Amino acid sequence: MSRCVLISGLGLMGGSLAAALSAAGWRVLLHHHRFEVTQAAAARGWGEALGGLEQAGAAQLAVVCTPISAIPAQVRAIAAATSALITDVGSTKGRLVRELSDLPSRYLGSHPMAGSHLHGLEHASPDLYRQRTTIITPVAASSEAAVALVSALWQAVGCRVLLLSPEIHDRVVAQASHLPHILSSATAAQLSATAAPVAATGFRDVTRIAAAAAPLWADILLSNGAAVQEAISAAQAHVQVLAAALAREDRAAIEAWLEQGVAGRQRFEAIQGPGPHA
Repeated sequence: MSRCVLISGLGLMGGSLAAALSAAGWRVLLHHHRFEVTQAAAARGWGEALGGLEQAGAAQLAVVCTPISAIPAQVRAIAAATSALITDVGSTKGRLVRELSDLPSRYLGSHPMAGSHLHGLEHASPDLYRQRTTIITPVAASSEAAVALVSALWQAVGCRVLLLSPEIHDRVVAQASHLPHILSSATAAQLSATAAPVAATGFRDVTRIAAAAAPLWADILLSNGAAVQEAISAAQAHVQVLAAALAREDRAAIEAWLEQGVAGRQRFEAIQGPGPHA
């Protein structure tokens, strides 16, 4: 018998997960706060449309794919309606673990490092998660069986799985995901009308993620405020080193500063490869 999973929230992330799990042979139950979106996902063959969570009793596992500010309430609603183990796709974990501390054996966080500046079911793809990394964040109450089940879900859609504590997760994603978004947005915001006609591929590549939905990213940044502020402070100090080198026209220091960027990119490519990335 195939495993049965409930996916609640059918935007880009949830829709893509439904598509991929259906293709992998899982039984998928679909839920969204707007039933017409649920029906649209079902019409694509990505699972069974549910009118409400009370119809999700068969689910062994549930994945909450809502904006991060809505995750705690949705986890509680699913926990009340089903016996499923519940995970999510939220970009931060420490605050969620604290807010859901009364459900330590029912909730196990996960965070697929995948996505797009696009959003909505119409942009969902069964390949979104292929060859990506998903971080799973067990706590003391998380059982080996729970970790194995959540791992199996992400491996079924082509992900590598990495286990980190919620605290370490939040620090590393502030560096690897949240700070890049901030710097992309800052770069895009500095483009004047005069400079826009000469912006080319470098500007395009650096600012692609700046086009993502502002309300979604405000949620993410607020939920990881301390780690993000630490990353911003480190970036400010790093840029100030370059500013000082420019002021004294120190070519060797400027090249050394740029070489640190080359080294960081090489660390990334050594793990992810040099091809295009979402």
